[in-house]
Amino acid sequence: MLPRFRRCATACCALALLGAAGLLVAGCGTDTAAHRYSPRHAAGRAVTARQAPPSLTSLAARYLRLARPANHRLDVEVDGYGDAERDDLARARGDLRAQVATERRFDAGLLGLPFPDLIAQTARALVRANQARIALTERQARASTLTGMRRLDGRHRAADAAVEAQVRLIRVFLGLPPPSAK
Repeated sequence: MLPRFRRCATACCALALLGAAGLLVAGCGTDTAAHRYSPRHAAGRAVTARQAPPSLTSLAARYLRLARPANHRLDVEVDGYGDAERDDLARARGDLRAQVATERRFDAGLLGLPFPDLIAQTARALVRANQARIALTERQARASTLTGMRRLDGRHRAADAAVEAQVRLIRVFLGLPPPSAK
């Protein structure tokens, strides 16, 4: 019974994702003539090219300009923590705090991008997942021993997975390939 449920759940998730992506593509493919009778025009204000929302291509580029350096910094900080968690409490703590700073900068930048509603909702879900990961990372950094820090590593990996799931969705919506695995 369980494998059948999993197949059904997987199929439902896939259909929901495809449907959301289809709605996004359909909404982005509409030309400005279709919006001739929008409330903006009814009020006598013409929509100019400057006021048009950014295209998905430009949003994808802006997202990548934000995500690439943040991912690089996180890779360095996570690797540093992995090395230090064996024998250097102060350095491990510093690497964890650096991760928190990087994640907060990324969240602030992400929320500043003018995404369409569906992507904006996913971005907010990503930030919520990242806030949970930040809280856990801060808890790890406050641990009084390396053993105490390492005890939270499994939870941290689970928090990473929750963030990565939202990242994959945003990348699908933006027409980007999945994030590369290390």
